[in-house]
Amino acid sequence: MLSLIYFLRALGIDHEITLQTDNGEEFGGRSVDKLDYLNRMIFKPLNAKLIHIPKGRKEYNAFVERSHQTDDNEFYIPQLELCKDLKEFLFRAIRWQWVYNTIRFHSSLNMTPYKKLLEYCKIPRKIALFPTMILDEMVNILDVFFPKKDGYYVLTKDQYEKLSFTTEN
Repeated sequence: MLSLIYFLRALGIDHEITLQTDNGEEFGGRSVDKLDYLNRMIFKPLNAKLIHIPKGRKEYNAFVERSHQTDDNEFYIPQLELCKDLKEFLFRAIRWQWVYNTIRFHSSLNMTPYKKLLEYCKIPRKIALFPTMILDEMVNILDVFFPKKDGYYVLTKDQYEKLSFTTEN
C-alpha cells in the first residue's frame, strides 16, 4: 500500500487517497485500535486513509475477484509457461497491466479503466505502469519501517504508546 501511495504521489496526485480492503487482520481486522493506529501513524501523514468493506457487503469485493479471474484466464494461464525466468515474467506482467488498463475494453465500464478514470480527474497514462512486485520479497522491508517487540510488529495503539522508538544499527 505504501508503494502505491508513493507511486501516486510521484505522479503528482496530491489529494487524499482512500484504500479499501477486506477485514483481514493485516488490515486491522476487528481491532478498532489497530485500524486507528494504521490510519493515524502510517496513512494520515501521507494524506491517505484505510477503510474496510462494510460488514455484510461482500459484493464490494466482487470487482476485485472478477479481475483476478481475468488475470488468470488472460495472463497467467497463457503466459506463465512461456516465461524463461523471473525477469521475463515481470516484463510480461507489466505489459499485461498496461494492456488491461489502457487498451482492453471492459464491458462493465463500456470503455477501458484508464478512460473511465479520466472522467473523474486528469491523470497521466503512466498510472497504468505501477511496478509489478513479488510481495513475498516486500515483507523484508517491514523491519525498516516498523519496529518489533517480542518478535511481533507493533500495530496497536497500546503497544505503540508503551514502546520507545530507537534506531538500532
